[in-house]
Amino acid sequence: HVTQPPGDILVFLTGQEEIEACVELLQERCRRLGSRLAELLVLPIYANLPSDMQARIFQPTPPGARKVRAGPLRGGGGASREGRGLRGDGDPQASANQRAGRAGRVAPGKCFRLYTAWAFQHELEETPVPEIQRADLGSLVLLLKSLGEM
Repeated sequence: HVTQPPGDILVFLTGQEEIEACVELLQERCRRLGSRLAELLVLPIYANLPSDMQARIFQPTPPGARKVRAGPLRGGGGASREGRGLRGDGDPQASANQRAGRAGRVAPGKCFRLYTAWAFQHELEETPVPEIQRADLGSLVLLLKSLGEM
């Protein structure tokens, strides 16, 4: 943050608990560093967040400050709509490459992947598993069965 040119930071995490932990950790580190660090606005974004708090990510970043948006890997692209800049990634290769492309779409930006090149090549899936294969369809099947549709 200190050595990079202006631009926001997008951090993609796996869920609400991890997002909240990341936000708390970053805010605590900023408090400890105090005025030695340029202002860093650390903002979470996830579905269960109250709408007034979600709206904060779209407010302009004050001059001389940087905004960190911590949000989910999957979901809408709202967290990356404006102020693209530095990025943290961790997802299947196709998604990681797509998200890296968002860094710098509106302004110059960089993508920092939080894993090694070896891990990217050997541990990440090339493409995400389709939602139909990840979702638990048990309740839907039971509902259809109760409605006499099966």
